[in-house]
Amino acid sequence: MAQQNGGAIYFTKLEIENVRTFGRRQELSLVDSEGRLARWTLIVGENGVGKTTLLQCLARMRPVFTRPPDCGDKGNPPDPVQPELAREKYNTVLNSLVRSGADVSAGLSASLTDEVSLGEAAEGKIANMFTSVHLERTKGELTKFRPAGQSPNGLEDPLVLAYGAGRHPNTAGFDRLATTGPVDSLFMVAAPLNDPGELLLKLQFRSLRKDRVAKQQLERLKLMLSELLPGIEGPEDIEVLGPLRPHTTDGAGGLQVNTPSGWVKLDQLSLGNWTMFSLAVDMAWKLLEHYPMSGEPLHEPAIAIIDEIDLHLHPRWQREIRQYLTKHFPRTQFIATAHSPLMAQDSLSENLAVVRQSGEHAEILNDPAIVRGWRLDQVVTSELFGLASARPPNVESFMNRRAALIDKESLSEEEARELEDLNKRALCLPTADSPDDQRAMDIIREAARAIQEGQVS
Repeated sequence: MAQQNGGAIYFTKLEIENVRTFGRRQELSLVDSEGRLARWTLIVGENGVGKTTLLQCLARMRPVFTRPPDCGDKGNPPDPVQPELAREKYNTVLNSLVRSGADVSAGLSASLTDEVSLGEAAEGKIANMFTSVHLERTKGELTKFRPAGQSPNGLEDPLVLAYGAGRHPNTAGFDRLATTGPVDSLFMVAAPLNDPGELLLKLQFRSLRKDRVAKQQLERLKLMLSELLPGIEGPEDIEVLGPLRPHTTDGAGGLQVNTPSGWVKLDQLSLGNWTMFSLAVDMAWKLLEHYPMSGEPLHEPAIAIIDEIDLHLHPRWQREIRQYLTKHFPRTQFIATAHSPLMAQDSLSENLAVVRQSGEHAEILNDPAIVRGWRLDQVVTSELFGLASARPPNVESFMNRRAALIDKESLSEEEARELEDLNKRALCLPTADSPDDQRAMDIIREAARAIQEGQVS
């Protein structure tokens, strides 16, 4: 059982060397540009550069504290701590993390703190504990493995939750999830999340038996979910109708949601709705289990590691999801990856990191050189995403040809006609921020053209 009070443990930094795509030592900072412990860290980069690897390293470097035996009059020594990776039985994950090659020396180190709250200035008290692993592989075989750690006394294992890009809810029933660990989804595509219908049914059953805490938790979850799903007006639009009867299609049981198109069963929601619904309930349930004596378990500390957090989400939802999760899990440190420029733009006020390929190795850019308040087109053409242009490829092609003609010292008659045609096409391109602004701009241009041609006095 976790402590109900006391300091929260959060990651502050990850260092890796010779881990998959990463060669020379790289550092992922989880402190923002103002020196505060980041509530949110978003990692962006192309496919295959190592974003998921960073999340997996954090999940496996989470500290596990071992209680020392009774030392009698000698007093209790500091609690020994090791990374969770050290408990791996067959070194499968460990071997998969090491960079390819017959002879490799690799290292992982995670710095943590229990002295700083999320959003608080961290200078001078940023790393009072760490976990590390040094390993060597010779001729393809793991030959050395040295885990280490250091921490203050009296700490409990932090609650670390991890979710992979293949996350999906369980459909086999709640009791089948007993062996699923809190980070398994990040490593195994087949590892399911808790079935939200089963979890809410469990709470409803307890509340019907006069369990006041279960009733409060059920009401809290329904309120949270009603604020999450688009088109849901309130908790009354989520109903738990009892257990589903096997091999029936009458819809008499299960969890149903009142959408703008009517009441539907949970698994009939869109994939984006269902996925986010399941993620939020899974996080909430694990906090409820980890802090059974807390009056506000969703407000207790945790670390959530989420791969491709923008998965299946509409652009508007991508911009809102960070505020939603922060509101309902205020003491959770979120470390996530995304491919969405909208989420990158939304994270400019938080902590942003870019992973990019540099020769044969990937490198991490912490707090990349960006300008606050950039437009979305500026974000996608920056080093965050590296697109040459925010315009469609066919438009970019003729604009490049136009630029080339303008740069020429002299043009043939044919090239001059081509440039005139390209200039006309360029003038027709939308440049305003909204359709209404663009229509106004077109009217102004048309009026200016009429004046120039003498059609208006």
